[in-house]
Amino acid sequence: MAANIPKFASFRPKPKPAPEPSEEPASKSKGSHDTKLTGREKKASRVRGPSPPPPPQSHSHHDTSSSKIYFSDRRGDANLLRYGTLDRYDIPAYRRYGHGFVLGLPLDQKIDREQSTDTALCIASSRKRQERLLTNKRLNKSTHRALRLIKHSQARHTGDFDQDFISITTTRGSAQHSSEPEDGEPPPLDYRDIQGRPKSDEPLDPDTHYEPDADVVIDTEVTKKNSRLARQTKEHPEHAEHWFALIEHQEAMLKLERPSNELTASDKAHLAQVRISIYEEALKKTKMNQQGQGKLWEGLLAEARKVWDDIRLASKWNQVLAEHPQNTNLWWLYLDSVQSSFARFRFDDCRSAYLSCVSALQSSTTPIPSETYLRLLVRLTSMTYDCGYQELALAIWQAVLEFNLMRPNAEEGTTFLSLFEEFWESEASRIGEPEAKGWKNSRGAVDHQPSGPSPLLENDSTTNSLSDFYRRELDAMTKLQYPGRMTDEVGEDDAFHAVLFSDIEAYLNIIPLETSSTLIVDAFICFCRLPPLPQLAPHQKEWWSDPFLRLQTEGGTQSGIKVVPGVQTLDRFSNLPVQSFQATTELLFQNGSTLRGDRLQPDFPRRLLKLVATAYPDHDIIGEYLLAFEHRHFPSEAPKTAKQLLKVCPSSLRLYNAYGLVELGRSDMDRANKVFSMALTMHKGGIVLWTYENIKLYHNWIWEALHRGAQNHALWRTISPDGKIPIPASQDSRPTHDALLQIRLLLSERSERALLNHEFETAILSTSMQALIVYFINGAKAESALEVHQSLSAWMTSHKLSNSMYAELHAQYMADFLAYHAMHAAIVKPALIRTALEPLIARFPNNTILLSLYAANEARFAIDDRVRGILQRHDLQGAEETSVAGWLFAIHYELQKGDIAGSTSHSVRALFHRATAAIGQHCPALWISYLRFELTQFREEQARSLKRTKKEDGKDYHTNRVRAAKQRIRESFQHGLTELPWCKEFVMLPFSPEFDGAFEDVEKSKFYRVMQEKEIRLYIDLDQTGI
Repeated sequence: MAANIPKFASFRPKPKPAPEPSEEPASKSKGSHDTKLTGREKKASRVRGPSPPPPPQSHSHHDTSSSKIYFSDRRGDANLLRYGTLDRYDIPAYRRYGHGFVLGLPLDQKIDREQSTDTALCIASSRKRQERLLTNKRLNKSTHRALRLIKHSQARHTGDFDQDFISITTTRGSAQHSSEPEDGEPPPLDYRDIQGRPKSDEPLDPDTHYEPDADVVIDTEVTKKNSRLARQTKEHPEHAEHWFALIEHQEAMLKLERPSNELTASDKAHLAQVRISIYEEALKKTKMNQQGQGKLWEGLLAEARKVWDDIRLASKWNQVLAEHPQNTNLWWLYLDSVQSSFARFRFDDCRSAYLSCVSALQSSTTPIPSETYLRLLVRLTSMTYDCGYQELALAIWQAVLEFNLMRPNAEEGTTFLSLFEEFWESEASRIGEPEAKGWKNSRGAVDHQPSGPSPLLENDSTTNSLSDFYRRELDAMTKLQYPGRMTDEVGEDDAFHAVLFSDIEAYLNIIPLETSSTLIVDAFICFCRLPPLPQLAPHQKEWWSDPFLRLQTEGGTQSGIKVVPGVQTLDRFSNLPVQSFQATTELLFQNGSTLRGDRLQPDFPRRLLKLVATAYPDHDIIGEYLLAFEHRHFPSEAPKTAKQLLKVCPSSLRLYNAYGLVELGRSDMDRANKVFSMALTMHKGGIVLWTYENIKLYHNWIWEALHRGAQNHALWRTISPDGKIPIPASQDSRPTHDALLQIRLLLSERSERALLNHEFETAILSTSMQALIVYFINGAKAESALEVHQSLSAWMTSHKLSNSMYAELHAQYMADFLAYHAMHAAIVKPALIRTALEPLIARFPNNTILLSLYAANEARFAIDDRVRGILQRHDLQGAEETSVAGWLFAIHYELQKGDIAGSTSHSVRALFHRATAAIGQHCPALWISYLRFELTQFREEQARSLKRTKKEDGKDYHTNRVRAAKQRIRESFQHGLTELPWCKEFVMLPFSPEFDGAFEDVEKSKFYRVMQEKEIRLYIDLDQTGI
């Protein structure tokens, strides 16, 4: 039966005879290449069934030996339909030419390099600018798209339970899908396939879908958020917070499709314009919300400074201040604008603006805190001093301190103002001057009068007039620093040297009469550029972080952590010109270099502090600061002063603690031990560790032994909070475990009681000591001590104090402990310190103590560059919130890394550019540091140019680099001059010998004219020299 079955192949029609070859010259066959099937074709043949015999060679053959460079193919190649592509053996070797343009196409079309592949070319319009590959933010991302499995509905699987097999794929499709190749390759093209060409945006596996692209998702979320915020402003237009959220989100909208997160100058201007339009709309919709109106005007005028001209901005300021005369935030923005505007700044105009602000706030119906008036006074006198009117600035502070702190009892029928006029005009010694007794103890003209200044330098005709100008100007600024008297012979022809009562009368009523003496002294210390009083006060962060008040450019070791092996690089990262941390007594004594005030000679603040500390013995914090100041500048006099203060106030534990630290700084350990132990015996009612001062003494007494490596002595002191150490059985014996647990329990109870009473400083100190005891009980395991600290951190977080100044103080105590562990532990895990510090830095990104310790810990892992990463994440990400201290630390760290670790002059310069475009835009310290950095680069290029290495083209390579470095100095200075029109010290830099060769005489003459135009005080007149 089977033999009778016909063979289907026999029924196939016979193939047609081969067509006759053309008369064109034919080439030889290429052998068996065209008759062989690839692996893909064999697999396809198994699916389609037996294929017909291969057709005869129909493509034209040409003789390779022919001299023709082309041939005519009138028949084509039938295999093109079969293989779907050209025969690559017939394609001659070629190379691309013409920068993407195609021969035969018009010049407005060219190859799109992004869409084209090896097998297909995509033609696009040449007018559309293609994105540069180096700046394409999506270029470096992987082109592989993630797949996601599809969970099909239950209805599609209802019939699968009756089958006697398990289907590999859940998608039922054509036969082609069920017989796809196993190697995952796409199926070959088939003209009989009803599915058509495969879609490029669908995966080969029908059970999967592509995950959405991450960038598309982010962009979509950003646009959705913008729509949601805009909808909220329409639904609730009276709520100012919705408008602020929409305004803040515009930066994210602008960064869409940007190759970099850094905005260019044009981008910032465009963003300001967009935000201004939203602010204007918000102001129209929130007229009933007075508080919101004030904040909206603040934001609008802050953005307007970036794009509006000075005339339009001044007009708008006059309008806004007339409508909101008592808004302190608006006044601060206005004063910043007046002082930093290069076109508008004049000394008299700026001073008038400050006095107008004071007058407007004093007429306010709502009470204005004394801290606001004091900050205004600090800013006003600092601007006056920086403009060269140093005698007037110092006279204002002498008058304010005498009038508020040294006021006598007034007689009937007289006023304080008339009495003070008599005292001032008598020209008796004033506060801060030699033999000064204070206004209330003065006897007028009978009192001692200070001697006048020493003679000034004469004109030197043998030197360059500009160099001589700097020498004489600097000499006059140093000798004529203090307010003169009418009887002074030196400076008698200078109208600004002698300060009369009429010159300072307008400043006497700025400060309210009920202002605390401690607060006034703190303001004067801020004016002197000294560290603040060791107390936790909200005003200190505002005053000491003000960029207009920052002028220090020389740093010193700021951390109280000693530098020993284990943290050997801490001093390199701590040497900062500007620092940021919560002031404590220990840091004040250990950080002596910060007490170097660069505005006044040390004698003046010392005499002033001593007079105030004697007049106000109850305010022992002033006496404590005096001892720290003398310990830095007059170390031999500090013990005498401490004994004098203790005689006046013998029960002050704060003064005893300061006296002990003085002796400790003088390396007199025995005397320091006696001071601490004696003071601890003065506890009240027999209850030890009852007050904050008791715990402070106890803390410093123990740490004194730990810092000198006497761990056993520290343990015995730990169990002796009353200052009476029991006699140990032997020299090497240690306290019992029960004794340590007992004192730990006492400290734990004290900490809990302090938290209930909101005595947070006491709780922090008690917790720190408790963690130290746990550390020793558990065999110097840092993890156990950190658990104690973490419990207090968790409490602060639960009470919404995790970002408060108390939490920052706690973080500093944690850093002290971690540093001690790194110094003395046998095995130190850098990961432990890193893990503990990173969350602290995230909360307090500008704290230089935390940053310095983190950088020192990561110094051995420079290849990981975690410091730069954490700075980018926390410190520099929000450029507007980063303080000057944060920027200067980032710059200082970059300078310390060096070229080997990946730091270059370009990376440092980029940080300076970012800092001066953010909060450091009007910071003298930052601009002076920037200019000196460029000067260093200029000197290095000058040193390299001595070798005179030339390139092949004959140009002097090093000469060009020197010229470029010199140009960068000029550009940096000119930019800084437009941002600091009031700062005489900055404008005088080109005249100094330090910058010899960087500026020409013609440029210096122009800078001199600028100082004259801005009404900056000049002692030497260059017009007499003919320049």
